[in-house]
Amino acid sequence: MDLKDIKIDPEFEAEIPPLTEEEFNLLKQNILSEGRLLSPLIIWNGTIVDGHNRYRILLEHPEIDYETLNKDFPDRFAASAWICKNQLGRRNLTPEQRVYLIGKQYSSMKESRGGERSNSDRHGPDGRFTAKSQNETLRSDESAGTKIAQDNNIARSTVLRAEQYAKGVDAADEALPGIRKELLAGSIKPTRDAVAAIARAAPEDRAELAQQLRQPRAKPGKMEEPEEIDEEGFEEQEPEDNDTPVRIPKKSEILALAESMNHSEGQAIGTVEDMIYEMNSAMQDMIFRWNFCKEAYAGPVRSRDGKRQIKDLAAEGIEYLKEIRKGKLWKGDTDENK
Repeated sequence: MDLKDIKIDPEFEAEIPPLTEEEFNLLKQNILSEGRLLSPLIIWNGTIVDGHNRYRILLEHPEIDYETLNKDFPDRFAASAWICKNQLGRRNLTPEQRVYLIGKQYSSMKESRGGERSNSDRHGPDGRFTAKSQNETLRSDESAGTKIAQDNNIARSTVLRAEQYAKGVDAADEALPGIRKELLAGSIKPTRDAVAAIARAAPEDRAELAQQLRQPRAKPGKMEEPEEIDEEGFEEQEPEDNDTPVRIPKKSEILALAESMNHSEGQAIGTVEDMIYEMNSAMQDMIFRWNFCKEAYAGPVRSRDGKRQIKDLAAEGIEYLKEIRKGKLWKGDTDENK
């Protein structure tokens, strides 16, 4: 297939975690050294679904030999799901990239199977969903979520929450182009619930809320209520040692939005699900990163000093979890709440 006939789909490309400059240059050096592509460009309907970086190198060096491999998908959503699953096999993903890809894969599989219940799914004579179409859709959604959960060794509930995170990332990037790269690279670290809240906000509010994702996360701990907020949106706190009053940014609107969606009349909505999602995500990230280090640092992880420090870290984590099992998180509750 001629290079000029190959297309790049921006949505497909956005699903592929970008290489760092160093990684791209190394890939380019290896290709030039070989004089050909060792892996073919994967194409669907003339559009690249794998090999975007190799394609760009070919455009700069058309003398390089290459091959293409055509894949057959029923629709673009199936192609998107394949891209995400293929990218999840990479070893150098950040935790955020991994969650995003899982969420996008689930959304795409549902779309490809009719899971979003679009107008084309209305089979009744009056345009309403029939019981058959709705039941098939729900079974399809459940099957997709279960399959992805099994493939990635995570709970199905984690897949569902990953979808909400991915939707939030896309909504934020649509309102504030470029922030997707910051979020997935981990250069900014808002909570995943805060990111997911962007997709649920009114479109006209998303740009401002997305900008607030760049604000540093507040440190844990109770903060005293400030006495007043000035016109510029800063809170003034009492100075120490007769120094100048301290001005800090007021509580971000995105945090308030996330909280408003999780609480009603002082009572938490879905508290257990939200809590377990955050805890499970943290645990899965830890397991993923430790397994990654086992492969990426094969020498250091087997060295005497490496083993000693790993054991020390593990012991620290084990002691913390032992305290959790004893009730550290709910210490002080009455017997009736235990």
